[in-house]
Amino acid sequence: MSLVPMKRIEIIAMQRDAKKIVETLQRQGVVDISDLTPCAPDETDVAPTSPSIAQLDRHIATTTVAISAIEDRAQVKKSLLSGFAGRSEMPFDVFSREVKRADDYLRIALSIETQRRLIDSERLSISHTYNRLQQILPWQSLDIPMQYKGTDKTAVFIGTLQGLWTDLSFDDAFRESYSNLFGADSSDPSHAGDSDSTSTKSATVSTVLADPSASIHFPPYVIEWIHTTNMISCLCLMTHKSDANAVEATLRQIGFIVPTDPTTHPPKHRIDRLRARIKASEALIAEADAKLTSYVEDLPSLYFLLDYLNMRMEKYRILDHLLFTQKAFVLSGYVPSHRAEDFRAKLESKFDIVVEIDEPSDDEVVPAQFSNNILVSPVEDIVMTYSPPTRKDIDPNPVMSFFYYLFFGVMLSDAGYGLLLTLGTFFVLRVKKPEGAKRKSMLMFMYCGMSSVLWGLLFGSFFGNAVYAIGHNFFNSDIALSAFWFNPVEDPMKLLIVSMILGFIHILAGLALKFVNMFRQGHRLGAFFDVGLWWVVFAGFILIILNMVMTTSAPLGTIGKWLAIGGAIGLVLTQGRRNPSIPGKLMGGIASLYGISGYFSDILSYSRLMALGLVTGIVGEVFNTIGTSLGSGIVRVFIFIPVFLFGHAINLGISALGAYVHTNRLQYVEFFSKFYEGGGKAYQPFASATKHFKIKEEI
Repeated sequence: MSLVPMKRIEIIAMQRDAKKIVETLQRQGVVDISDLTPCAPDETDVAPTSPSIAQLDRHIATTTVAISAIEDRAQVKKSLLSGFAGRSEMPFDVFSREVKRADDYLRIALSIETQRRLIDSERLSISHTYNRLQQILPWQSLDIPMQYKGTDKTAVFIGTLQGLWTDLSFDDAFRESYSNLFGADSSDPSHAGDSDSTSTKSATVSTVLADPSASIHFPPYVIEWIHTTNMISCLCLMTHKSDANAVEATLRQIGFIVPTDPTTHPPKHRIDRLRARIKASEALIAEADAKLTSYVEDLPSLYFLLDYLNMRMEKYRILDHLLFTQKAFVLSGYVPSHRAEDFRAKLESKFDIVVEIDEPSDDEVVPAQFSNNILVSPVEDIVMTYSPPTRKDIDPNPVMSFFYYLFFGVMLSDAGYGLLLTLGTFFVLRVKKPEGAKRKSMLMFMYCGMSSVLWGLLFGSFFGNAVYAIGHNFFNSDIALSAFWFNPVEDPMKLLIVSMILGFIHILAGLALKFVNMFRQGHRLGAFFDVGLWWVVFAGFILIILNMVMTTSAPLGTIGKWLAIGGAIGLVLTQGRRNPSIPGKLMGGIASLYGISGYFSDILSYSRLMALGLVTGIVGEVFNTIGTSLGSGIVRVFIFIPVFLFGHAINLGISALGAYVHTNRLQYVEFFSKFYEGGGKAYQPFASATKHFKIKEEI
């Protein structure tokens, strides 16, 4: 259980084999390829891959859209757990056969894109046509073209007025506007007692005669209301051609608007044509949709095509990292030591190739990979998220995993929640078979759930106090889940002390890893000075505390006092040893004693174990109390069930999230700060980063 030793691998081969060798490396997935282009000699060149990458980008986008379109028609339902599903295995011979059909699959994707674009285009056309149809529909009863201007002796005005108009309201407005424009009195006694002028029929004819007593002649007109609503009124007005200019000016004064797109035929002709256009577009959409539906059975082929295109994309990007001469190419990278020789033998058996494997130099940043068992490996991503290790770091995962599961369990500390977490993650692992980081996360939370079950039993918490609440309120029983150790709600100080003790052990473990790492690197005396003397100080404090809390005949207090003093003197004498001057050494040693306050503040940070553990249990009990305090009899049952399910679901989600966040914090801040440097590079082998199929080549 440690960091995997790495070796540098350099490959020199003929340029004609470059793509095949890169494809083999991709399927093997063991070489972390380095970028050689920044230090390329003048006599070498790089592969012109930009056009190929751009083309692959377009094909990937086309295939992705095609898959989405076909999934919609296939009604592919993705569950909440679909994101955890692993890839389907594909033997290499099947993969090779499918690669030969990749061009056919690409043509299918392009055809799907064509049909999809046709559908989008026709839908847009329908939208535009429908809008034009809505504009012309009010004019469908007009039996003359909207561009019609009249005859030799008449003038026709076709247009709209805002709002709802009648003969009476129009006549009044027309007379008033005409009078304002041409100086006439707007009153007209000829309207008195005229019952026909109050007609509100949609189509009517009204002849307006000039008032003989008026000072100006009101031009006669004939008006027909084509369509009227509260929003708009469509009209056709006819007058004598000699009055056309005056009538037009008056109409504009009252808000008359000429249609922006008048018809050259009667409106019904255009309406029929627009409806026919919509019907034709709908037919084209139906035909294209039927073609898309026929591609449902090709969905697995499209999945393969997307994976294959992504593989090719990664291959061309890696080709950018290689150096080429006129006939050869050079590749460099890192490979795990235990696979190096076997991998070289397999490559040399297939290609005319030179493979050199060497130990990395001391100043090289070698990619880091962990090698741990099934209990430890799930927390490796926690370390990688913080910072990948360098070759000088010690693998923190074996020690960290124990405390990680331990602290998570203390913070969640409910057997019911832990059981749900364990069973849920186990179900995902068994049914969905996730891979890589997803599988590690599921394993990590499964172990955290197991730890929560253990601590829940120790604290007597199963969905809070659900056992007692249900038994007491529904079965008149006082049965309860007794704590195997103690109940934190009743004795929180005891949990606080336990939390501090666990935190102190955690910090000592971090110092122990620092001691081992320094000893391993040959700094044996420094390990004793920087770690061992602190242990002496801590041992003194522990003896002093034991003497205060327990009765014994041994002089623990005296021994502890002198141990602490001796350790402190040692720190003063050694911690400033790197300073060149004697005063500097002394001041550095004295300043190091300030680290005691840092250790005490770190230990206080572990009080969060108590805080989150208490909150989980108390909130669970609150929901149980709410659910059992409302109603009676069967009504209480129907109230309790949703309150119980909803309340504990919320509590589980919040408590598990809090446990995850604060457990990580304790590792990053209190634990890693004692020994871990990081700043390395994660091992990222060039592999087939496929989404749907897993291709494995055995060579």
